[in-house]
Amino acid sequence: MHTAAPTENAPEGALFLKALSALVEINEVPQSALAEHAGVSQGYVSKILCGKQLPKEHLRERLAEYFNLSYREMLDMGRNPPLSDGSGAYFIPPSGPESAPRLDAVREDASPAMGDAGGRPPRRSHALLASLLRDITAQELATRSYTEIPMREATGSMGGGSTETGTRAITYLSFRTEWIRAKGNPAYMSAIRAFGDSMSPTIPDGSVVLVDESRRQFVANKVFYIRHNGQMYIKRLTGTSTGITIVSDQDGSSQPLRPGDDFEIIGRCIWTARDID
Repeated sequence: MHTAAPTENAPEGALFLKALSALVEINEVPQSALAEHAGVSQGYVSKILCGKQLPKEHLRERLAEYFNLSYREMLDMGRNPPLSDGSGAYFIPPSGPESAPRLDAVREDASPAMGDAGGRPPRRSHALLASLLRDITAQELATRSYTEIPMREATGSMGGGSTETGTRAITYLSFRTEWIRAKGNPAYMSAIRAFGDSMSPTIPDGSVVLVDESRRQFVANKVFYIRHNGQMYIKRLTGTSTGITIVSDQDGSSQPLRPGDDFEIIGRCIWTARDID
């Protein structure tokens, strides 16, 4: 694992703009429609698409919503832009005589089932779109030597709890593609910084922890990134699915979940690294 050089990682704003520009161009989206959905002027949208104005994060989320995409999916598209020959283009199918204000962005191929006269392709769900994005990204990642995983501003406490839950990427960590794919789908993974000693020696204070957010199913005696009563923790979970206990590796102290507790498994911790003092 190594931290990618700045030239290998465009800022999030640049990645978002690359994806937005590609979607607008491929689907011939009117600037006026995008502006109306985002609640800004058409001139402002024009400046964004020309690269003269970088929208704030809340506005980026609104623009992503126009295509029924999440902000993270837009960033993934920015890192893996559609091919110029159109084979990787994301097409937004019309859903009626007039364009709807928001449509599902999907990758479409010509199909004989559409008829010689040219029928309208079916509208796709957001879940299918997300699956398509992950599959396309996975195919492209498979041809690369390294895969980038976002390092989140969120932190996980191994002691008294952390309230830092930010999802914004502060940098990207590069892992060998063959290694990371052997552990799961990189599209679901993120890295966070852990602090505290209660999970030592399994996870020492200050470690970088790789979290697979697709693995939210309780498995006894595994380490998870969790939310418990408003605090974020990295802890081992034992017991059964109907009687989970939160355990600290350092001293074996435990805390059973109680009825009414606010509890969620964010993801399973699958790898860790730390700085050497």
